[in-house]
Amino acid sequence: MAAFRRYVVIIGILTVVHPVIPMNVRVVTYGLVSGATLIPLGMLLRTLHGGHRRPWQILFAAMSVLTVANALTPLFGREHQLVAENLMTVGHAILLVAAIKLVLRRGSNDIGGIIDVSVAAMGLGGVLWILLIHPRMEAMAAGNAEQIAVLVSLLVLVGVLGALARVWMVADRRLLAVELLIVALVVSLIGNTILAMSTGSMTTGRPGWIEMLFLLAYLCVGAAPLHHSARELTSPGPDPVDRLTVGRLTFLGVALVANPVAGGARELVGLDADGPLLVLGSLLVAPLVMVRVGRLAWQREQAEQALVHQATHDALTGLPNRAELLTRLTEALDRERASGRPAVVLLFCDLNGFKAVNDRLGHVAGDRLLTEVGARIRTGLRAGDTLARYGGDEFLVLCEESAQQQAVARLSEHIDAALTEPFLLAGEPVRISASVGAMVSSGDADPDELITRADQAMYRAKQRRKAALAGAGVLEGVPERSAA
Repeated sequence: MAAFRRYVVIIGILTVVHPVIPMNVRVVTYGLVSGATLIPLGMLLRTLHGGHRRPWQILFAAMSVLTVANALTPLFGREHQLVAENLMTVGHAILLVAAIKLVLRRGSNDIGGIIDVSVAAMGLGGVLWILLIHPRMEAMAAGNAEQIAVLVSLLVLVGVLGALARVWMVADRRLLAVELLIVALVVSLIGNTILAMSTGSMTTGRPGWIEMLFLLAYLCVGAAPLHHSARELTSPGPDPVDRLTVGRLTFLGVALVANPVAGGARELVGLDADGPLLVLGSLLVAPLVMVRVGRLAWQREQAEQALVHQATHDALTGLPNRAELLTRLTEALDRERASGRPAVVLLFCDLNGFKAVNDRLGHVAGDRLLTEVGARIRTGLRAGDTLARYGGDEFLVLCEESAQQQAVARLSEHIDAALTEPFLLAGEPVRISASVGAMVSSGDADPDELITRADQAMYRAKQRRKAALAGAGVLEGVPERSAA
C-alpha cells in the first residue's frame, strides 16, 4: 500500500498544479503522467503468471498507444493530428478488449451480461453524440475524418465503461481497482466530450483544466494495479444468473433502436441524417448482438442436451438408463429385421454380494461400487456396444454383431476381467462378482421378451453359483454366466 499512496500523492500533485504551470512545461508533465501509468502496470505484470497476465498486458498496450497519441501532436505539430486521433481510437479499442478480458476472467458465464451493458452504453453514447457533440462539430465545420474518429472513440469508451461497470455490479465485495478504472473512464469520457464540443478534436487545443481531467484519469489507471484488489480482478469471481427478462429485453431494444430513431428524427425535422452514427453504430453493435444471440442459442442447446441426458441416463453412474436401453434395443431389433440377419446380443448382469457390501460398509460405499463397476465394464467396450444400468445392481450390455456367439464370449470375458481386481471401498479391498445371462436374438423377438429371457438366463447362472458355493467354495471374484 505504500507504493499506492506514494504514486497517488506524486501524480496527484502534478495533476493539481498542471493548469497553472507554463505551457511549455505542461507538455513535459502531461507526457510524464501519461507514461508513468506504464510503470505500475509493468510492476504488476512481473508478479503475475499465466492467464492472469493477459488483461493487464492488453491494458499496458492500450496505455502505450494512448501515450504515443498524446505526445504526437505536441511534439511534431498539427500535421500529425489525424494520425494522433486514429491512434487515440486504436488505444480506446484496445481498452475495450482489456475490459472484456477482465470480465471473462472474473466470470466466464457473464458474457451475456457484459454484452447487454455494453450495447446499452453504446446506445446512450449515440444519443450523447446526436444531442451534444455532433451539432457542435458541425457548427465548427469539422471534417468527416475528425468526426468519425471522435465518434468511434466515444462509442468504444462508453462500451468499455459498461464492461467495467458490469464487473463492479457482480462483484461479491468491494474492488477498489475496478472503481479506479471506472472513475478513469468516466473522467476521460467527460474530458473527451467537452474537448470534442469545444475544439472538434481530442488531441489539440486542450486548455489546462481539460488536461487536468485526463491526468486524473491516468492517475486512476496507474493507481489501480498498485492496489491489492488488482490481483483479484483476474481470479474467478461469482457467476451471475443470466436471465433475459422482459425488462432487460425492453431495455436492450430501446438501446438498439435509439440511434436509428434519433437519426430518422433528424430527417423528420429537416436536418440531414447522421450517416457516420448510423453506419459506425451498427458496425459496433451488430457483432455484439450476434454474439449475444449466439450465446443464447448455445445456452438453450446446452440446456436441452442436459435435459435429454437427465432423461436418458442414470444419475449415479452416468450410464444409459432403462428407458434409453429399451430405445436402443428397439432400434437394434428394427435394424436386424430390416437386414434379415440376426445380430442382436444382450447380456444381463447382476452383481453377487452387493447387498452384503451395502449392509457392511454403507450405502455410500455401495453407490461408489456401482459407479466403479460401471466404469470398469464400460472401459474397453467397442464403439457400438451399450452398457446400461437397468436398476439396482443390474447392468445390461447390448451389442450388434453377426457373429453372435463370438460376441457373447468376448463380452463375458470382458466382464470377467473387469471384475477380477478388488475394489477399494472405505479403505479396504472388496471383491465382487457378477452372474451373467446372455441371450442372442433370432430375429423375431421383441425387446421385452429378449430382456426377460436374458434375465431368466442370469437367474439360472446365479442359482448354479449358489449351489457351487455351497458345495465347493467357488471364489467370489469369478462371475458365473449362462447362455441360451
